[in-house]
Amino acid sequence: MSAYSQDSGNSQEDAGSLATDQQTQTVADAAGSSLQKPKSRRTLFVRSLPASATTESLTEYFSQSYPLKHATVVLDPQTKQSKGYGFVTFADHEDAAKALEEFNGSDFDGRKLKIEVAEPRHREIDENQGKSVSISHLKQVREIRKTQAQPPKLIIRNLPWSIAEPDQLSNLFRSFGKVKHAVIPKRGTKHSGFGFVVLRGRKNAEKALNAVNGKEVDGRTLAVDWAVEKSVWDEFQNHTDDVIDEGVEEDAGKKIDEDVEDERNASTVFIRNLPFNATDDSLYEHFVQFGPLRYARVVVDAETDRPRGTAFVCFWKNEDAISCLRDAPKRTDLLRSEDSKPKMSTIKHSVLEDENKDPSGKYTMDGRVLQLSLAVSKSQAAKFEAEGSSRRQARDKDKRRLFLLSEGTIPSNSPLYKQLSPSEIAMRETSAKQRQKLIKSNPMLHISLTRLSVRNIPRNIDSKALKALAREAVVGFAKDVKSGLREPLSKEELHRSTEDMKEADRLRKAKGKGIIKQAKVVFEGKEGSKVDEKSGAGRSRGYGFIEYYSHRSALMGLRWLNGHAVSGSDKKKKRLIVEFAIENAQVVKRRQDKEEKSRNHEDHSASQPSRTQMKASRSRQDSSKPSFPPQQE
Repeated sequence: MSAYSQDSGNSQEDAGSLATDQQTQTVADAAGSSLQKPKSRRTLFVRSLPASATTESLTEYFSQSYPLKHATVVLDPQTKQSKGYGFVTFADHEDAAKALEEFNGSDFDGRKLKIEVAEPRHREIDENQGKSVSISHLKQVREIRKTQAQPPKLIIRNLPWSIAEPDQLSNLFRSFGKVKHAVIPKRGTKHSGFGFVVLRGRKNAEKALNAVNGKEVDGRTLAVDWAVEKSVWDEFQNHTDDVIDEGVEEDAGKKIDEDVEDERNASTVFIRNLPFNATDDSLYEHFVQFGPLRYARVVVDAETDRPRGTAFVCFWKNEDAISCLRDAPKRTDLLRSEDSKPKMSTIKHSVLEDENKDPSGKYTMDGRVLQLSLAVSKSQAAKFEAEGSSRRQARDKDKRRLFLLSEGTIPSNSPLYKQLSPSEIAMRETSAKQRQKLIKSNPMLHISLTRLSVRNIPRNIDSKALKALAREAVVGFAKDVKSGLREPLSKEELHRSTEDMKEADRLRKAKGKGIIKQAKVVFEGKEGSKVDEKSGAGRSRGYGFIEYYSHRSALMGLRWLNGHAVSGSDKKKKRLIVEFAIENAQVVKRRQDKEEKSRNHEDHSASQPSRTQMKASRSRQDSSKPSFPPQQE
């Protein structure tokens, strides 16, 4: 059974505080005080429900269109059947407004629903205060008292790696009383950095919490909190979000306390590179080690109904979110050290996952190193989207495609950079300077979307072998993405292809051709001049070109081949240097005209019968003519 951390001593406004006696006594007061806070209408009052309606069926009906926070059908205490009404609370007030328009008057098991926005409840506390306390809250109080009667459990976070076994964890607490149970969850062969301890007697546990919390062990400051069982925590969350009196009449049921919409962005973490098999529960279990959570949600694509590889985790405390972010692995593909600025002034791409990025293992799920950042509000997200759109528009106007100039550079602080030899580093630095100088000197030069420049090729690699490598690269990239070893292409990258490129790719598929248009290794003769490879009279110059039909394939090929080690005839490995080729617009135009002329000639030839076909046709025509017997004189 998993457990959720809880802080003792916080005020009742902190929904994460759950287990003190004072809080147990003032549950109803907390519900009443929430009425004084600003509200956002996110709860709908649903009438005309059939007697067969259940909370599950109501939840399923509305959640097909919008994400829900809570839904309930009010039941008759005696018959246990629906009283004909219920409440649905949405995660967002805009969704609630849309759902009101969409579902009001809709058919639910043969009944037309009548839906209204639920109004806040304003009731005077009379002498019989017990009536004003909701049944759900009485249940909650009983659950809390039941939990307190159980052996007290503590959660200990930020454990040093020297404490890897339950006995080692128990030793920290034995001086405060008998340790009934200790456990350290493990992820594979590594422990998760947190554990649980159950002590005999609540007073002993309180002493242990006060003494061990904040204690430094092997350079790590321990964080100790009360822990409650997950089922109790979930029950508390569901019932404190919405105060529903199951004994009220239908007309009184319209009055329900709305959830208070708090600004939680400061405590919400956005997660990228999430394994596609991750669930809300597994995400919760993974991140509870950093502190108590409000929720953990995996983002699902609305069209495909499949995870998008991203998620949100919301902590109860801002400081827990900040601590989680502070220790998270930094994205090496986005970092630029001062030393690397003059060498490789811009981006990045794209090396395989490296376990050195997360030596602690706390930010790794199923072999994928998670990428964390602070979540932003909807208004900020809209602003970023607008800024991104303007950048994309500016990029689309960049006919020379200078944004591709840095594709293929390897940051000096990346693991792959450390595997390069000094000569390979020098080649890359020289290339970066030459390319920037060249592109600035001639405005007729631009960067190709589909043609790659490949250097540092072993001399035993010919054009045929280079083409095989180019095919392997695209397949290898796709396999790496599927295995979670590298990031897929972004939507923006997938939409860069021009109309001409899309048409060429369509024709390629129609003719059954491969994804590679050309692969060529440049050869030279004894005098050093270029020679045709087919002549067999020269040797490789160590560089060549690969041209794909689409920009998508070219990006995949570049990112897989760049830095890829290839063995030479002497069995020494060289790491390929792959970049988008710089081309002259006039030369490209002449080449395109030549290709267009060649295609038109092929199409014309295909439409015209050959000499052999014409001869055979005439022969068939002659044989088909009727023969007449000679006239007799």
